[in-house]
This record gives sequence, C-alpha cells and structure tokens, in this order.
Amino acid sequence: MKSELFVSAGIVIDHPITSLEDKVGAIQHTLDALYTDYEILVIVQGPVRQQVSDAQAAEILSKIPCVRLIQLAFAVPSDVARSAIMENAIGDFVLLFDVAADPLELISKAVAACQRGSDIVVGVSATPQSLLYRLTRRIASPLLASIDYQLPANATDFRCVSRRAINAVINTGRSHHQLNLRLQKTGYPSQSISYEQTPTDPRGKSLSQAGQQFLHLLVFNSSRPLRWMSGVGLLGSFIALIFACYSVVIRVVKERVVEGWTTTVLFMSIQFMLLFLILAFISEYLGRLLDERRGIAEYAVVSEKNSKTMVNDKRVNVQTESMLP
Repeated sequence: MKSELFVSAGIVIDHPITSLEDKVGAIQHTLDALYTDYEILVIVQGPVRQQVSDAQAAEILSKIPCVRLIQLAFAVPSDVARSAIMENAIGDFVLLFDVAADPLELISKAVAACQRGSDIVVGVSATPQSLLYRLTRRIASPLLASIDYQLPANATDFRCVSRRAINAVINTGRSHHQLNLRLQKTGYPSQSISYEQTPTDPRGKSLSQAGQQFLHLLVFNSSRPLRWMSGVGLLGSFIALIFACYSVVIRVVKERVVEGWTTTVLFMSIQFMLLFLILAFISEYLGRLLDERRGIAEYAVVSEKNSKTMVNDKRVNVQTESMLP
C-alpha cells in the first residue's frame, strides 16, 4: 500500500546529461511505487538552453508526470541551487538527490528515517577515502569544531529534510552558503545513512578544491575567524608597542648605539601598531556587517515549466475503508 505522504525530490542539472530523461523517469517510477503524492523538481543552471535543450525539456515534461522544471538565469553555486529546491518544494519531506551518484534505494530509506523522527537525514559515503583526505580532515577537525561543524566524516550532498526543518532554515536567515551546515544548526534531530555511491561518478577532489571548501566553511558560516584576526591585530599592535619601548630602553642603557636606529625602530613600531589597530577595528565592523546581512536573493528564475500531468488521476478523496481502528 502506498504511503499518503507528499514527497518532493529535487535534482540540480549543472552540465548536459544525455540520459536525463531515463534518470528522471527512474526517480518518477520509484516515487510512484511508494507514495500517492509526489513531485520532481529539476533545477537547471543557467544560461538558458545550455544544460537542457528545449527538445529535451519538452520530451521530459510530455512523458514523465509530476515534474517541475525550473530554469535559473545564470549559474550559481551548488548550495544556492539546492536551496532553490527547498524554497520551491511543497512536499512534507524534501529529498536533495544526485542522479549521478545516489542510488534510488535511498529514497525509501531516507523518508522512512524522517518518519521515525529524524528531521534531517544525512548521506554518508561508504567508499574508502584517500590517506591524504584522512590526514587533512584530522588536521582541520579542531578548526571545524570551533565553528560548531557537526557533519559526519565522508558526508555527501544527499539530504532528506522535513518541512519544519526547511522552515527553520528559511526563517533564520541566509541558507545559501554551506546549506548542509545550516541544516545541522537548526537543532532538529538528525541521523546519517551510509550508502555506496555510483562507482562511475568522479567524486575525488583536488587539494586546492578541498582547501577552498574549507575556507568557505570557516568564512560563510561563522564570524569567529574574523574575530581571530581581530585578536591577531591587537596582539600585533601590543608587540609593536613592546618593541618601541625596547628601542627607547636600549637607547638609554647603552652608550654606543647606531645613529638613527632608535628613531627608525620607534617610528616603524608606532606605524605598525596603528596599522594593526586599524585592521582590528575594520575586522570588527566587517563581522558586524556579516551578522546583519540578511535576505538577499542569490538566484533568479527565468521560467518554470510543469508536466502535463501534475496530480495522480487515480487518487480519489473518498476512502473505501475507515482509517480508524
């Protein structure tokens, strides 16, 4: 018997896929076999017609029911595109799905876990990671813990999120940067689900990409690094002041000092002290601006197209049997 939940499955298309119709059709068949009400959101990165052609979109919308194809005006980061899924979905549970890496069996497992009380289900890759990744993760763990990073190791972008968790993310501010971490900070219960990713999908990341993602995690999800830089600026000004005092003491104590050394060191120390103080105050004000910046839309929708069939035509609003015991 099908469940009466309304499930939304969202995918992001950021490059041309020749078998896109087959992949979307497989998701539709899986959802149709499990739930009476569902929808499939296809977020297409811009520019228009670069990732999905008009003929390909028309073929999908004419043959596959319950599909909403949302075309973005320009290419946006992955987190922004995935947040567009959450903001436009209408289901009780929303799946953030990767057609290239996530197996279809995850859908029923993740939704069932959400039904049992976990508002956020996090996908974790069971594929062994490289030695370099494990060493880098161990080194970066203390810094990640300082910004309240609670995601499990080897976490993927697959998520199953309840409606109240989505509302919490949307209502508490910007969700576009590092969406996965924003979801974890809602405070709702979560659990991880391990699975094997598609072997043909290239999941490896270079060291530069990992470093860039690490910096984004620190900068976009917490103002603490900026506070650390403020502390470094104050420490630098304090050291400059100490060295200025040291140069004056040396001039008083020693008789033979190179002419001009004291004044040069004193002048440079005072200048560096002022520079570090200015940087410290600028950092504080930048932190305040980051905290107060809210609600700026980071994506634009060019068009939204729907399938010819958007509801289950076999669904009736009269039950043949009582739902009460």
